[in-house]
Amino acid sequence: MKEMTIALVKTPAAGTADQPKRRGNRATRVPQILEVAIKVFASGGGAGFTQTRVASDAGIRLNTLQHYFGTRDELLRSTIEEMTRRYLVQYRALAKDKFRSPEERLDDIVDEAFGALTGPGSLANAFALHCWSLAENEAFVRDLMAEVMGEFQQVFSGLVAKINPSLPSGECTLRGALILSHLQGLMVFTRRAGDNAPDLDALRAATKVVWKALSTASQ
Repeated sequence: MKEMTIALVKTPAAGTADQPKRRGNRATRVPQILEVAIKVFASGGGAGFTQTRVASDAGIRLNTLQHYFGTRDELLRSTIEEMTRRYLVQYRALAKDKFRSPEERLDDIVDEAFGALTGPGSLANAFALHCWSLAENEAFVRDLMAEVMGEFQQVFSGLVAKINPSLPSGECTLRGALILSHLQGLMVFTRRAGDNAPDLDALRAATKVVWKALSTASQ
């Protein structure tokens, strides 16, 4: 009788190239997509923001991206919400720091803002400018930006009320709006000033003086 031999065939191990890649779960995939989407929007604005571009930069298939974000507008909305949420969380935390005086908290927000606007590789300026530009023509972006700006204004109005408790509520709201408008101006100025930009440390110090003056002045 001839000797029989049985050849064992190894099955591919999980995660090898012979098996399709898993789509991933929402908790990990969505933050990865949004991180790429933020960079795409900051670099190309609304005109360069497509699902195809984001999927390509994220290294995933278009239909995988569309599984999480069905349309370009849905992806754009989530991208803007994620970027603005990051700064709102930071500002709110600084504004509520009970170990710092209200004046110090306002100074801390100035430092945080300048770090975001002038730090190496910062996307904040470009992202904000593209949002405002897109809001001129896309209603849902305009509404979203109005909502976001309202939340930032509340942070500043709340700090003004703590710094100057004698001010009526409406006056605190007005001064919070003035501080926010100054911050928005800084976004444009630090992005476009070029050779006209002053020393950034001096500009930061002057901003603290201006914001504090707006907060402490009597009615």
